[in-house]
Amino acid sequence: MDRQELESSLYEIFRELLIRKESENTKVTVGMQNSLFVSSLNIQEHPMRNVKKNLRMKYYNVLRYVVLNQNSDEFVRTRLSKYGMLLIGTPDIEVDESTLKADINAIVNCQYMPWRKKYRYGILCDIALILVDKERVAKAYLYIASFIQKSQQNSIAEFYTILNEVQSNITRFLWSENLISQVKSNWNFFDLVEKRIIVSATMSAGKSTLINAIIGKKIAKTSQEVCTGNTCYIYNKPFEDNTTYLSNEECFYDATESELENISWQNDSRIATYFRTPDTCSKRVCLIDTPGVNSAINRNHGRITKKALTNEKFDKVIYVLNANKLGTEEEMAYLKWFVNNVDKDKVIFVLNKIDDFHESEDNILESIEGVKKDLYSLGYDNPIICPFSAYFALLLKMKAFNEKLSDDEEDEYQLYVKKFSKPAYDLTKYYSNSTPEDADSELMIMSKRCGLYGLEKILFGGAV
Repeated sequence: MDRQELESSLYEIFRELLIRKESENTKVTVGMQNSLFVSSLNIQEHPMRNVKKNLRMKYYNVLRYVVLNQNSDEFVRTRLSKYGMLLIGTPDIEVDESTLKADINAIVNCQYMPWRKKYRYGILCDIALILVDKERVAKAYLYIASFIQKSQQNSIAEFYTILNEVQSNITRFLWSENLISQVKSNWNFFDLVEKRIIVSATMSAGKSTLINAIIGKKIAKTSQEVCTGNTCYIYNKPFEDNTTYLSNEECFYDATESELENISWQNDSRIATYFRTPDTCSKRVCLIDTPGVNSAINRNHGRITKKALTNEKFDKVIYVLNANKLGTEEEMAYLKWFVNNVDKDKVIFVLNKIDDFHESEDNILESIEGVKKDLYSLGYDNPIICPFSAYFALLLKMKAFNEKLSDDEEDEYQLYVKKFSKPAYDLTKYYSNSTPEDADSELMIMSKRCGLYGLEKILFGGAV
């Protein structure tokens, strides 16, 4: 097969795959423009780390050259630098073009050393993990294929097809099994329809804590001062790679807690991290965090939020209510605007901070009925109202995913376990999807009792 025939073969496969996906899913999804930012990458267990340094250097030289020929933006270079640190101990080197042809032959051709053929498939995976975009990946594969014996060139097209199949037999490629799994996870993830959820509230309703509870990590700022000063888009990633990406005035590809705490709100922000959910099936989600509409510090925040609610495309809106401050003038004023400008069928009202209730003084059912009465007077005939403890839910997520709690958090966790074990605080009765089961662990029992399980089922699929 000559170069022209190879190009025709590979691009035909590529086109067929795209057409097939479009026919399977006619709903328009957010394009690949966010793919690099949202995709996951974990190379800590990369199989090349165990080979001789000379081969690792050749491998990285080829990888860097091929990738940068397709895309040389900052994010791609940052991903490449991870490979540099892993393979040769330095994050950034120039491509050695004088040895490039020999290096490519050593890694992907291996005419006289057939046992090295596995490196060919490893580097094809790494190209796909760094570039993500399928068209660029296909062009890079064409370049790699041109160095392989004609009798084996079609193997590149075959491998590309395997990466695109949801289920495929990878017995021949066990050396690259983990890398193949990551590529397929990323690509399958981008075939999903992105669910976009706006979160809105007045000040001090616990909006940021609720967002952190859904994510399962401390991503959104939760201090008492103004936490969100512009729109922030928080994207779920395909799988956990223990990194959080932040794009604001600067880009951080492994954002620290301090960098997340000190976001500049002069511009919109984007964050990408893996959402920790009990459901093993990844959901493609974008949470859109908006400023509190009644900020006394910056009156422009209300305009920013209302603009998002009228201009953004979204599937659902979470309206967060502070269960301890219901029916305030500011709340009612915002709700009057809300009912006239936001599709009622998309709204979920979350009655937050149930954990602050005292059994002798507060009544959850009466609070829910009071909210229903207010909403009915505004035009909501059958509003969805979810009683919830966002803070306890966040602690539960941290526990479930083995994140160490501080001493204070551990004490609070034990307090809330005791509190939500009481019938008066059992929120399962307010959800039709949270029936306890005999096999439930303590974490599952508590996630149902605090409203976490029921709310996530409503947000991501399941009966109300």
